[in-house]
Amino acid sequence: MSSQALTLRSAASTHEDGVVFARYMNVAADGGFRKMFGPRFEEIVATAFRHPNHDLSYEYALFAELDGAVVGMASAYSAEQYAHFREDILRESAGGSAVRIACILALIAPMWRFLHSYEDGDFYLQFLAVEQAHRGRGIGHALIQATEARGRECGATRFALDVSGRNPDARRLYERHGLQVHGRWPRLKLGPPAVLRMVKPL
Repeated sequence: MSSQALTLRSAASTHEDGVVFARYMNVAADGGFRKMFGPRFEEIVATAFRHPNHDLSYEYALFAELDGAVVGMASAYSAEQYAHFREDILRESAGGSAVRIACILALIAPMWRFLHSYEDGDFYLQFLAVEQAHRGRGIGHALIQATEARGRECGATRFALDVSGRNPDARRLYERHGLQVHGRWPRLKLGPPAVLRMVKPL
């Protein structure tokens, strides 16, 4: 890390933070959410973000900043929190794009179920992304550590996340933090997995 001071802050329930969150969640998903939500992607996510009690809420987002500029984001919640999430916020925020999103979710339903299945005591890191120009400077490490601390504070006993089977760099980062592969999707071992579930005790 250079002389610039890295700070971590909780997201605020504002449209501006919502747009930043949308951009970083899309980076974490290799552009998948923009394809899913369409051209109104940032507006849809920023609108949903301002509401509490769902998986895209400001409540669960943490931003990393260098000299006041956001350079990374993490979003995580517990299995207990997820069990009580509202399911209507995204549909309401999507408006006319809701049908498009519903159709795509129906097509990827098996993988979506895998991604949203948690064990009791899990604290799940849903998104982690760092600005390309600032990678390799310890920002991802700081966000992971802070997220793990949040998990312990809420009484979680296991840290969990999913990583693309085509992203060995991310997998190595998580392995350095003590996470190990616990599951895969698809479960058939005829080819490389699309998604790996990684976990560690807290």
